[in-house]
Amino acid sequence: MPLRRDIKLLDVKIITERLLLRPIDLIDLEPIAREFNEQITRYMYPPPARSRMDIAPFIAGAIEGLSNNTNLQMIAADKGNTDNFVGCVGLNDLHSPTPELGVWIAKSFHRQALGLEAIEALCNWVAIEIECDYLRYPVDRANTSSRRIPETLGG
Repeated sequence: MPLRRDIKLLDVKIITERLLLRPIDLIDLEPIAREFNEQITRYMYPPPARSRMDIAPFIAGAIEGLSNNTNLQMIAADKGNTDNFVGCVGLNDLHSPTPELGVWIAKSFHRQALGLEAIEALCNWVAIEIECDYLRYPVDRANTSSRRIPETLGG
C-alpha cells in the first residue's frame, strides 16, 4: 500500500511525551550492539549480537529500506536527552496491505511503558500517512510485556 503523501522515510521524526523516534543511522551501531543481548532477544529473532559486526548488516539493510521507502526502522531516544538510547521500533513491509510493527526496548528502560508509547505513536503516524488494511504485531504468547502492547491498543 502506498504512502499517502510524498514522504521520505529518512526524514520522519515522531515525538511523544517521553520519546523521540528518528530513523536509524550508523551512529546507532554501538548502543544497539550493547543493548541487543540475550535478555532482549529471549522471545525474538535474530539471536543476540556477539559483536558490532553482527549489527552492521541490520543497520545497512534498515537504511536501504528507509531510502527506498519500504521499511521504517527507527531509534527510540529519551526526549529529554536524545543521547540516551531507549530501543528500536519499526514498521516493515510498508507496501503490503498489512505492514508489520516491531519494537524492543533496552533493559534499563523496561517497565516504563515506553514500548507501548513508541508503538502507539507509530500507529498514529500510520493512520495519517499510510494506506493499509491493518497492522500486524507478531509476538510470542509467553512474552507478556510485549503482548500487552497490542492488547492495550485494542489488538
